[in-house]
Amino acid sequence: MDRSSLIISLIIVIDLAGMFYGYYFYAEQLGSTPLYLWLFVPDCPFYVMLFAIALVLAVFGFESKLFSYIAAVGMMKYGIWTLAALLLFRNYFFSSSLWLLSSVLFILHIGMFSEGPLLIPKKLSGFHIAVALPWFLIHDYFDYFYGYTNNEGRYVLGTRPVLPSADGIAAMMLLTILLSILLCFLTYVWSFGGVAWPGRKELRDAQRCFQKTREKSSGRRRSSR
Repeated sequence: MDRSSLIISLIIVIDLAGMFYGYYFYAEQLGSTPLYLWLFVPDCPFYVMLFAIALVLAVFGFESKLFSYIAAVGMMKYGIWTLAALLLFRNYFFSSSLWLLSSVLFILHIGMFSEGPLLIPKKLSGFHIAVALPWFLIHDYFDYFYGYTNNEGRYVLGTRPVLPSADGIAAMMLLTILLSILLCFLTYVWSFGGVAWPGRKELRDAQRCFQKTREKSSGRRRSSR
């Protein structure tokens, strides 16, 4: 395995580990949420999962522009969202009992944001925005405006992660909606300029390496017939 393939493989393994921890982190909230709303609860692990799948597809030459676009925007959006939440509610998250966990989560979500641009496809179209932007805005609606009765019989407004205080939720809501709009359009613009971003070269090298391996394998099969 060459260096580029090793780096991409390491990113995928780290993402899968983060995904499993993220779903574990949301286990209690998922347990109290009706099944039909589960898609809208674990935002970070969900997009880490999509990103890992999209990265594997890209390496194997089956990249979907729309899928990669949504995964890239989701990674950046919820990476920023989590960093903002940790800072806005820092008196709680960085208290004496939680500072170590919150510090680790802060670093991991910087990494989550940083991975997003790896998968920005080239030359997105208006169709991609027309699908992706409503997708994220629908998630925002369920996160902040949709009321439901949870499995414990309690009325809950929004499927967003549980925050330590009602103060600041309006600011997080505004940030969330702005991120959906801005990142969808900025990523669209970015797709035409070429993304000079750490890891992009390794991804392209890994794609070429796999393509060469596949071509050699196909050649051997043809010659053996």
